[in-house]
Amino acid sequence: QVSGEEAEHARKAKRLSAGAAVEILNGRGRVIDAEIVEARRDLVLRIVALRDHPPLAPRVEVWSATPKGGRVDQMIDSLSEVGCARWRPLDTEWGVVEPRDTKLARLERVAREASKQCGRAWIMDVGERASFAEALEREERVKIVMADASGEPYEPSGAEVVRLLVGPEGGWTVNERRRAEEAGAVLCRFGAHAMRIEVAAPVAAAIILESERRARAGVRSSRHDPERSPG
Repeated sequence: QVSGEEAEHARKAKRLSAGAAVEILNGRGRVIDAEIVEARRDLVLRIVALRDHPPLAPRVEVWSATPKGGRVDQMIDSLSEVGCARWRPLDTEWGVVEPRDTKLARLERVAREASKQCGRAWIMDVGERASFAEALEREERVKIVMADASGEPYEPSGAEVVRLLVGPEGGWTVNERRRAEEAGAVLCRFGAHAMRIEVAAPVAAAIILESERRARAGVRSSRHDPERSPG
């Protein structure tokens, strides 16, 4: 049985009625296929099937400077749709926005709504603020990637976790780049042009996820395939 805002949204916004098929997500990998038996104030459901989905691999965590105003909502929504596992606001030397706990709580709601909209089985986690030093802490099975125009195109590594660092609109400082490289971070570029934070973060995350997926599936890029090279 579903009640409250969820039931009201299903009846009034989605106009669901008896006989309609629905998906119920618990946000931790379980998906329930169900059919509406009764749609009054509450929804009475009949469970048809249960499915458990593993998290996407690799686990991509985006630690980024925070965009201004409503642009951060756009970023969280896009990161969730792309398939990121976690986002943490990152303190940087040239960052200008420091999200408070109330804003982080609101962003958690944005992530939940985005999960329902795109049908992902695992809700993206919204973490606490992190210092730059924390972002560079080495952990086993974690690859640290710094998005920067001076880097090379991303190459898959098979890492279990990829921690993607995205800087503020002013970019990284020389000191931050130096510290990142000393910590073993890989500098990678993800596009031909400079992008705002809310665009750069989901674009880079999508490239990482797709590159790693293709590598694990054994799919070769045409530029590395001698059978498809010209000449």
